[in-house]
Amino acid sequence: MQEEKIYNAAVYARLSKEDARAGDSVSIESQINMLTKYVADNGWNHVGTYKDDGVSGTSFERPAFQEMMSRVRKGEINLVVVKDMSRFGRNYLEAGIYIEDTFPGLDCRLIAVNDNYDSLRDGNDMMVIFRNIFNDFYARDTSTKIRAVRKSAMRSGRYMGAFAPYGYMKDPADKHKFLIDGPAAEVVRLIFSMRAGGIGCPKIARELNEKGILPPRTYYFDVRGQTNPYVRTNKKWNDCTVRHILENEAYLGHTVQHKEECVSYKDRRMRAVSPDEWIRVEDTHEPIITKEQWEECRRVDRLRSRPRQSKMKEVSLFSGLLFCADCGYSMRCQVTVRRKKNGVKANYEAYMCGSYSRSGHTACTTHYIPRQLLEELVLSDIQDKAGKVCVREKEVIRRITEQRQTQGRQEAAAVEKSAKALKKRLSELDRLIRSTYEDKVLGKIPEALCVRLLSGYQSEQEEKAAQLEEMEEKLTEYRKVKEDVQEWAGLIRQYRDADILDRDMLLKLIDRIEVGEACVVNGQKERQIRICYKFAGDIG
Repeated sequence: MQEEKIYNAAVYARLSKEDARAGDSVSIESQINMLTKYVADNGWNHVGTYKDDGVSGTSFERPAFQEMMSRVRKGEINLVVVKDMSRFGRNYLEAGIYIEDTFPGLDCRLIAVNDNYDSLRDGNDMMVIFRNIFNDFYARDTSTKIRAVRKSAMRSGRYMGAFAPYGYMKDPADKHKFLIDGPAAEVVRLIFSMRAGGIGCPKIARELNEKGILPPRTYYFDVRGQTNPYVRTNKKWNDCTVRHILENEAYLGHTVQHKEECVSYKDRRMRAVSPDEWIRVEDTHEPIITKEQWEECRRVDRLRSRPRQSKMKEVSLFSGLLFCADCGYSMRCQVTVRRKKNGVKANYEAYMCGSYSRSGHTACTTHYIPRQLLEELVLSDIQDKAGKVCVREKEVIRRITEQRQTQGRQEAAAVEKSAKALKKRLSELDRLIRSTYEDKVLGKIPEALCVRLLSGYQSEQEEKAAQLEEMEEKLTEYRKVKEDVQEWAGLIRQYRDADILDRDMLLKLIDRIEVGEACVVNGQKERQIRICYKFAGDIG
């Protein structure tokens, strides 16, 4: 007589967040109670209960499941009991490997109670395969629906993230909306102000740390009277955190989401989403900074040279604004220490072509100019133009507007001609698309040809529409020349009586300064310096 096999049974229960919405019928407790009773009724040894609560079944890398499998591999468990195959897993490929290979190889029996499946019985393999495929399809369908619902909410401007951006807090009345967090918002404004002043992200982070300001994550838990559970080597500001804040459009009052997504419903790793697929909704909450502050920081970001600091830890006055007129390379600041006649040491600052500084005279000439001389020339030019604006504002605006319109008139005419041709072609494409649809309905062309033609027309239509939008933006810029010049006049008139040139003044008024090489003309040393003002350009 064959000795009856002794079974050491493990009860396994699983519940994902989506399954939890189904209620008590699939709850962890009800699964465990049912399976424990089932094991006891069959007289098997109950050697362990394993549960993965809130874990998706699309992956088998679950903590409790893997802990149970380690005991199966050691031979401590030879029977696994689950409620049904969907609790076991929803990835039909991996589930099939476990059922058909892993469990038989380890001499472990598997029972799915509600599916009436027992690996000891023959004849139900095909049914298991179909159930596993259905479970996998259910997981895929659920994932697709959840993504669709989340994206729909994002497009309506509802914030779907777990934490509000630093400087905001979630509205207690609606967790999908933001309210300004006063103290943190002041820090955000300080960061944007410092960056607009040309200070780099590492320096901003150091200053925030020196002031004893808590970084975002630590601040979040501190205001709630909780301990930050995230283990870090130091809980300090760093340049990456500062950069993240400076690039976050939430501070303009906009909500930008869907910047990353799961690889698939089976793979929960995150991957970056192309910027053109981001979901951006404007004016969803109160902004912390102004549009002007945002644009000023973007302009500083675009500067070709990094703001260089002197030995006194100060940002060089003309940093990022000064360029060689001959090679176009940014000018490099040099500080030398000299001893005065009275024995006191003093710093002397000057600029030279960065290309010459790096590669020598074969690349360019020195273009050497002392800071004091450059400072006097630029301040004098600002005072001169500010004085003219205060005395003859209308005349100055008219002259500069005409000058800029003359410069851009030829280019604008070419753009208008191209835009007109694009509009004509887009109209033709609309007609062709309608005609193709009509021919298909009337049976004049086969469906395959209709699809091919429509695909080509629509692709060209999208491309031409994008080109037209770009051209219309350029034309809008040309048409607002007068508005730009008026804005420049309003800015510069404030500095008529300025007697000191500072960096804030430069960043508000000037886009770039081009320095030519000094030369001798009729026994006099001369050089060309071209100052390009914001909104007005080079106005002589």
